[in-house]
Amino acid sequence: MYFAKNLKLFQNPCTYPLNSVWPPGRRSAVLVLLFIGNRGELRVLLTKRSRKLRSFSGQVSLPGGKADSPSETFDSIARREAMEEIGLPMDPTILQNKYNMKLELASSEIPCYMSKTLLSVKPVIYFLYNSDCDIATSNTQGVSDNKYSKPLNVINFFGKLNPGETSSLFSIPINDLIYEDLKQQKYEPEYSSKISNNINWGGLIWNVKHFHYPIDNHKDVTWLNRMEDLSVSTSTSEYEDNMNYIKQIKYRDVWGLTAKIIADIAAIGNNLDINDSYKRSMGHEDLIYGLHDLGHQFQADGRSKWEKALINNKPGTKYSDVLPETFITQLKKNSLSF
Repeated sequence: MYFAKNLKLFQNPCTYPLNSVWPPGRRSAVLVLLFIGNRGELRVLLTKRSRKLRSFSGQVSLPGGKADSPSETFDSIARREAMEEIGLPMDPTILQNKYNMKLELASSEIPCYMSKTLLSVKPVIYFLYNSDCDIATSNTQGVSDNKYSKPLNVINFFGKLNPGETSSLFSIPINDLIYEDLKQQKYEPEYSSKISNNINWGGLIWNVKHFHYPIDNHKDVTWLNRMEDLSVSTSTSEYEDNMNYIKQIKYRDVWGLTAKIIADIAAIGNNLDINDSYKRSMGHEDLIYGLHDLGHQFQADGRSKWEKALINNKPGTKYSDVLPETFITQLKKNSLSF
């Protein structure tokens, strides 16, 4: 319960106008779907993107995508994309009556993040639980909600993969990504290995973490394992090619922006030294604001020549090309990491 409470209490420390940090034409949102696993652990649902997608093909991600119009809200984008990618019903009546599940909005206050393709990504966090857990129960310490402690019971799963976008679903414990900060001797993360690299992108140092999870993870919930790697085609030759590709991959790589979003949410939920300095290091709203308002980037009419060069890692391309050095100095001071 403390995790959900901390998320609901969290307030975005940045006070920039919405159009400065989530600019029209560059808006996207992801759905962070949390649920209780078989051992009482809090897990987050992840997807593996289809290998046929143009951007981030084959990578692990959160369900989400771009806005269809400037009027779409964070929530409507995240929910629409989750329906299209994994089959999560938008109608709460269908979710409850057909699947015995409910959704609770945990937070839409998490800051925006900047993707490698220069989109502003807004996380929206939901908690998924069984409908019959709504009834509070009494214990020796007072009243508690079963929905925050009782494992999600899935008899009939809503999951329906879109072969053009999503190849498989799986989940990980959200606390895995801050395991070293939790300092819990009895807690063992499910990832098999972890790699951390500092990468210079545009003159800023970005810390990129990789968490490798075994494909055959017996600790994951069985109702997700049954949906392992949907073939992208009904063609026999393509199916065999896809399965051969799968056999070559020994683990799922949870990394980059997806890992950072999950780790930041875990830090908030566990209330790990959430002071103002740490809060400002979450997300990339300072950088997005600077690029949009000061550097005249992130415009709705398409990516600029400089943006294309940054995305393609063209040698010599730096944020200082479009941003004042004084702003970059302040940006580095405010941010613990990018």
